[in-house]
Amino acid sequence: MKRISSSILALAMVFTCCCGVASAAENSDTRASLTLSFYNAELVAGDSKGVISVDYDVQSSKMASFIGVESIKIYKADGSYVTTITGTTSNGLVESNSDICKSFYDYKLTSGVSYYAKVKVFATVGSEYDSRTITTSTVKAP
Repeated sequence: MKRISSSILALAMVFTCCCGVASAAENSDTRASLTLSFYNAELVAGDSKGVISVDYDVQSSKMASFIGVESIKIYKADGSYVTTITGTTSNGLVESNSDICKSFYDYKLTSGVSYYAKVKVFATVGSEYDSRTITTSTVKAP
């Protein structure tokens, strides 16, 4: 009886250790970015004819030397490429010495045509750089 109890206890300990290691490995694969703590981008119809607006929110858990939208690639709904907008501090798509970059960017396109965008967000903290690309839903320009 004592031998069976010892075997069951040993088996339970091995099982617990294996599950603990698997959980730790699983968490490391899904851990957050080194520089990005939150990011989102949406394409919405603007207030004027032909205008679409890219709403974006990029955040870092640490002060970033640069943070924001690196580029916006706009496509028609059929996948044909339209244009690329490069983010800079001048056009407001990039902030320096901040932990957040949140705003919108309006762009004039052809009215009545549906578009989507691939928005590349990024943050640089010290020597660490990371980026993610968000594909928006399709929106018809008013």
